Amino acid sequence: MIVVNDRVPTTLPSELLDRLRQIPPATIGHLLAFGFMDTALRPMGCRHFTLCGPAVTVRTMAIDSTVVHYAIDLAQPGDVLVIDRTGDTKHACWGEMTSLAAKVRGLAATIVDGPATDVVEIEAMEYLVFSRGISPITTRSLAQFGEINTVVQCGGVAVSPGDIILADDNGILVLPPEQVPD
Repeated sequence: MIVVNDRVPTTLPSELLDRLRQIPPATIGHLLAFGFMDTALRPMGCRHFTLCGPAVTVRTMAIDSTVVHYAIDLAQPGDVLVIDRTGDTKHACWGEMTSLAAKVRGLAATIVDGPATDVVEIEAMEYLVFSRGISPITTRSLAQFGEINTVVQCGGVAVSPGDIILADDNGILVLPPEQVPD
């Protein structure tokens, strides 16, 4: 069964997100010891970037990636898709065509707690993807299981829909909106 929960509205004004975008995660790392995703999640598609946007969360399992396609269609420009692969490190649910669809929709980036595929094509289109590695083994659209806009685990961090994702070449930080000071 695929569950699509209501979108969590962004509660932070765009001016505050613009200011937050100016602060490198490593600077915040001097002050916080939590909320940082595993360093094994590495970027592809872009270099020398700063990312700041609200999370749209996705949970998908094993070989079924139908829910990923639904999430791309539901996401808004500037959103960051955060995908919990529930421990699957073998099957890539993200690649060239999902990156192209996300880029056309205006998504800021995608973070996959598992492998991606089509790295050369993703690099060529300059869409930002974080993943745990590369795999030639892909998922299928089976419409068996998935959930959108629920609390997920990604990179060892609990991510709620609407959490702010702040990232650059050095890593990824998850900030609940209530922790972002004015």
